[in-house]
Amino acid sequence: MKRNHFISSLMLLAMGLTAYAGETAINASQAYTPLKVYDMAARVDESSRSIAITIDLNMADMHLSRDREMVFTPMIISENGADSLELSPIIVAGRNRYYWHMRNPEFDAPGTKVYRAGSKEHAQYKELIDFQPWMNRSTIEMRQESATCCDDPIPYPGPSRHGNVELAVIDTSRPAVEGDFVFTPPVDAGPVVKKIEGSAFVTFVVNRTELKPDYMINRQELAKIINSIDFVRKDKDATITHVHIKGFASPEGPYLNNVRLATGRTETLRRYVRDLYSFPDTTITSSFEPEDWAGLRTWVADSVTPALANRQGLLAIIDGTLEYDARDHALRTYYPEDYAVILKEIYPWLRHSDYTVTYSIRTYTTIDEIRAAYSSDPTRLRAIDFYTLAQSYPVGSREYCDVFEKAVEIYPDDQGCNLNAANIEMRRGEYDKAQSHLLKAGNTPHATFARGVLAARRADYREARSLFEKAREAGIPQAQTYLDKISDIQNHSAVTVTVPLTKK
Repeated sequence: MKRNHFISSLMLLAMGLTAYAGETAINASQAYTPLKVYDMAARVDESSRSIAITIDLNMADMHLSRDREMVFTPMIISENGADSLELSPIIVAGRNRYYWHMRNPEFDAPGTKVYRAGSKEHAQYKELIDFQPWMNRSTIEMRQESATCCDDPIPYPGPSRHGNVELAVIDTSRPAVEGDFVFTPPVDAGPVVKKIEGSAFVTFVVNRTELKPDYMINRQELAKIINSIDFVRKDKDATITHVHIKGFASPEGPYLNNVRLATGRTETLRRYVRDLYSFPDTTITSSFEPEDWAGLRTWVADSVTPALANRQGLLAIIDGTLEYDARDHALRTYYPEDYAVILKEIYPWLRHSDYTVTYSIRTYTTIDEIRAAYSSDPTRLRAIDFYTLAQSYPVGSREYCDVFEKAVEIYPDDQGCNLNAANIEMRRGEYDKAQSHLLKAGNTPHATFARGVLAARRADYREARSLFEKAREAGIPQAQTYLDKISDIQNHSAVTVTVPLTKK
């Protein structure tokens, strides 16, 4: 943003030179009327890195003996005094000295301005210089010296710590954009719902649908389903809401027979599990996939073993438009060696039953219960529970921040969790992270306000003002505080006059 800072239409500056006469070698016979700075303007342009200084000097009340002159040299001095820059000098001369300068300009330093004391002329003094980093905090001062034709310039000290007259202070720093963050409770979406998923390879006698628990490794495979259900049933805070079993068959054999087998075998397994726990039919359900062609494709395309010589040819048939029976026949006909491997090493893995145990976690009603769940398994907490827990810690504390960050980790798509996490990151100055979370914070008034805070902290005051105005209109009172701060920043002057100004 281009920031121009003006000091304009300043009234005259009484240098008060005679006030310091006792500290110089100038005697009473050399006294003169104070120099008048009728107008002064300093403009700092940070975007173009320049500073323009204009001084309008009034000669009317300046009286010097004919052979005396005053040399005024504007200077910029860094706050710590380590860096400084002298600008072109201004000479105010008595009659004889003035004409000497007119006749001998080659003896003057480049850029020197010479004016006759007591004239009615206003000296228009202008300088445009490069703005150096050290000038961010500096002073504009006037060095004063008195001289004649025959002696060296005599310093005429001023009250500044550098022995000059301090005219103005440059400070380009801005007031900090600080204020409250507005955290918002996420929407209560009801109890936490969790799932346990797995696959069981239950084996059936060829072409039969009866389940024999002791056949092959069925005890081991059935235990996968049973152990998952028992795990939830032993949890005092959990309630099983649904169990679903989906049976898959391999593609070999007639499709219609595979439909019969998949349907019958899945239903048999469903009833077996139902009767073990006396589940109602509404709690345990089933579905089936007669031929697991998607599973076959994954095996052929992605697995390193078993070794297949014609993967691309096999995939072309699998992805083709042939009917299921014709597709299996084509695999067997065109690639008999690979088909033998598939039949032995892949098809058995396609005869499986996928199961899902869905359960809900009870709602925790006290802060102690919420804190205990957070310590043991934070995934059991609702998004609103994280907000409640955070409020139990001092604002901005490590625990306070940790809770909000854990919330968005567990609920990465929750708008409220993303908003609160963005606030934590802005507090730390992690603006890129905050922006990523604000992209998922929705379009609520609170989200608009938070985006305004981010824009303000990135010094995009135009965008910040627009967002804060919208947030204020939507009922976020903290937005007005930020709007006032932005006004202070935008109205901040980088240059402040530090001497009394008068006009005559």
